[in-house]
Amino acid sequence: MKSWTTDVSTLLLRLVAGAIFLPHGYSKVFGQGGPAAFAADLPSYHIPAFLGYLASYAEFFGAILLIAGLLTRIDALLLAGTMFVAVFVVQLPDAMRDPDVHGFGAVLHTIELPLSLLAITTAIIILGPGRLSLDSLLQIERRLFKLK
Repeated sequence: MKSWTTDVSTLLLRLVAGAIFLPHGYSKVFGQGGPAAFAADLPSYHIPAFLGYLASYAEFFGAILLIAGLLTRIDALLLAGTMFVAVFVVQLPDAMRDPDVHGFGAVLHTIELPLSLLAITTAIIILGPGRLSLDSLLQIERRLFKLK
């Protein structure tokens, strides 16, 4: 059985991650050009454009669901995937090619936010939503995964 501290910790992780993702997702979904503008940049990184739409909606709607604790592990998985691509496919290679970025510390500074969000969303996947979530209240994981 999970302890109270684990439940509060998962709540805190969900709230913080959701609060960070929400404005980023909002700007991708409702900003100038919408998700199409974001998706249009991805083929230059050899990423299919449809994944830009998925990432945009995952960052906005996934953030809302993450804060509520609804479909938490699925939301966190989508967001972790988005951050994995942001770190290792987009930002890290760009930082390594940038002549103005020198040294390990400078590279880490370039990828610190998406890397932190990758770690947070991975922790949420591992820990689950906690008892302070709609998943727990509605017993979503028990129903989805046929848990006892």
